[in-house]
Amino acid sequence: MSVKKDARKQEEQHDTARKAARGTLATLMLRLVSFGCTQWTLRVLDPTSLGKASIQLELILTTVLFLSREGFRLALTRNVKDANWNVAWLSVPVATLISVAALIGHWRLTARSDDPDYRVAGVLFCVASCIEGWAEPAVLLVLRELDVAVKAKAEGIATVGKTVATVVALRYWQTNQPVTAFGLAQLVYAIVYFIVLYKAVWSRLNGFVWNQLDHSTCYLTMVFTIQGIFKHFLTEADRIVLSTMSNSYDQGVYAMGSAYGGMAARIILQPVEENGRLLWSRLANGPVQPLLESYTVLIKVVMYVGFVFSCLAVNYTTIVLNALAGRNWGDNQEATAVLSAFCVYTAFLAWNGMTEAFVYGVASSGRDMGRLGVMHGIIGALFAVSAPIVVGWAGTVGLVGANCTAMFLRGAYSVHYAADYFSTRQNQSYRSTLAQLLGLPDQIHDTYRPT
Repeated sequence: MSVKKDARKQEEQHDTARKAARGTLATLMLRLVSFGCTQWTLRVLDPTSLGKASIQLELILTTVLFLSREGFRLALTRNVKDANWNVAWLSVPVATLISVAALIGHWRLTARSDDPDYRVAGVLFCVASCIEGWAEPAVLLVLRELDVAVKAKAEGIATVGKTVATVVALRYWQTNQPVTAFGLAQLVYAIVYFIVLYKAVWSRLNGFVWNQLDHSTCYLTMVFTIQGIFKHFLTEADRIVLSTMSNSYDQGVYAMGSAYGGMAARIILQPVEENGRLLWSRLANGPVQPLLESYTVLIKVVMYVGFVFSCLAVNYTTIVLNALAGRNWGDNQEATAVLSAFCVYTAFLAWNGMTEAFVYGVASSGRDMGRLGVMHGIIGALFAVSAPIVVGWAGTVGLVGANCTAMFLRGAYSVHYAADYFSTRQNQSYRSTLAQLLGLPDQIHDTYRPT
């Protein structure tokens, strides 16, 4: 009986790994489509308009979406059971409230603005974030079932629709309102995303039943959301600094560097990170060895990708910009310098993204998440103090350097957490486990702890 049970559990783990691999491949294809669409858009946009759309308005969008869905995703994809499904529907009113608050805030802050283009575009971005938030129950369903291909398909179709809408609006609509064109395109994305997702999963969705609401899952969702605020503001700290300290032109140059320099992160690293977190959240309930093996393999994969971009891609930024974005960007020395800095940044992003995904995948207590939040707060404070200094000294390149430092520190804490996690479960010393995770020579590994 025990042998059959072990065999069944092993088969479930293999099935989980296969689904995660398929999800990674589907998301990879989506990122390739997204990159092609981004490259098309950059060719028809000037740096100033790009700065307003990709830095200022994207900051509003990502903040609303993060606050309205990150906690739900972390809480509901790590503990899959029918009893807590009702909590997924709470993401709809939460997204609505946060979007309305963002809309009111944007409208009041721009009340005296002499830029109606930016003001109207901000309203469209807030409406789009609300509609995209309404799709979250469908997203949570496919994530819980590891059916990531459905989500990738919806994002891919929506991205193509957004790009077509952007280019058509910029070329054939009023040329003095380029940022509003971005707002309309974002609205198209949200509507298409919403329709495609619900069309795919409508027959599998269960309705909301108030008296079956799982309060422990609600609490865990709230904890993850509050803790995630630190992570979000660390992730978006560069946009926050740019919005307050730089003009729209510099913001546009930075956005271009992020678009091309972050290509590896979006196309390769982010899909592996997202599906790795889902995989680890499932494997955490089983034997520790498969979890350890998957951790070391995935960390090595993303680090190899990061180092390739850091060591090789920096030498070809001018050629890349001329080929992909045209001479308007390729002849811009500031743009090539920022893109080179972003290539180096890719390695630090890979290090932090994958190691931190493990923490979010396996952490099971509020204490663990609280410590992570404290570390994010400390690193965020250091970034807030240093960023204005390095921006004044080295401009946007200095800001990328400050980001590299922040990512390294975040990744270092996540590796510390992983070493402590595995050493406890393997009855092995912390130092030996840390050396194993970092790929250091076996000679420096310690012996096992006595039982």
